[in-house]
Amino acid sequence: MSEHIPAWKRINIKRQQQDPTNKHDDDPLNITTHLATGSLTKKQKQKIIRGDDREEMVHKGKKPKTETITKKKEKLPREERDAKRQNVLKDQLRYLIDFYLSKANPQGMLPQQLYSLTNVRSNYPEKFGTDVNHKDEEQDTTQVVDVWKFSKQKQNWLIKHFFNVEQLPVEYDDLLLSYFKELKSPSIKDRVAAACMQNVKQWNEYIEKQEEKMKSIVEEEPDEHEKHQQEKDGKQEDKTENLEQKQQEKKADEESELIPPDKRVVSRSQQLLKLWQIEPFIELRSFYDETS
Repeated sequence: MSEHIPAWKRINIKRQQQDPTNKHDDDPLNITTHLATGSLTKKQKQKIIRGDDREEMVHKGKKPKTETITKKKEKLPREERDAKRQNVLKDQLRYLIDFYLSKANPQGMLPQQLYSLTNVRSNYPEKFGTDVNHKDEEQDTTQVVDVWKFSKQKQNWLIKHFFNVEQLPVEYDDLLLSYFKELKSPSIKDRVAAACMQNVKQWNEYIEKQEEKMKSIVEEEPDEHEKHQQEKDGKQEDKTENLEQKQQEKKADEESELIPPDKRVVSRSQQLLKLWQIEPFIELRSFYDETS
């Protein structure tokens, strides 16, 4: 008894005998016989109807040998990476700048001190020009006016970093004060104002202590006679004890000395208190050395 050959296999044999290079048989009867007699899945039958080869169905899960290998991205030189990093402008700072341009300054120009910041200058080059007419012509022909939108998340970031001059340099002071002037929440204003008041008080305490220290140094007279007398009498032990005592007192004074807050932060705090008209208003005490 001859072995039963499935219809699809007979079609394949017949196809190879007639034309080995022909991959498709246009005879609809062959496809019908194949689908009727073969034990194929629904997807395999759909592939046969579309004209796909059976060999491709069998080896579906295998990847081709000539698979393309993605090339590793070349690393830029350090100078170029640093240059790119300097030009990056945070979304929160862009949000603040856009607020100032949209709400605070009707002329649409930025304060000149921001020009010293590379990332601002590279992202807003047209906002530092002086030719207003030329700027308006460019805006009418080429530029699209963006509408500023309030963002609670970005506002929280500005509040959190208000006293951080690394994240918000002093060049942004005009923009910050313009933004915080519009704050409506009493709780937020009370919290920020309390921190500003603490910075001002801490600064004045530091200045007062420094003035007292300088005054005591000026009024103090060195007792040279006592030193010579101790050396003459050979009281080296007392001298050692006095030196140790002075060193301990000096160390205690250094430990108890107040660390002054950043003057840039104090100045920003004082300006905001004045802008909000917080009472009682405290004037900043000055100091005649480099800290003033």
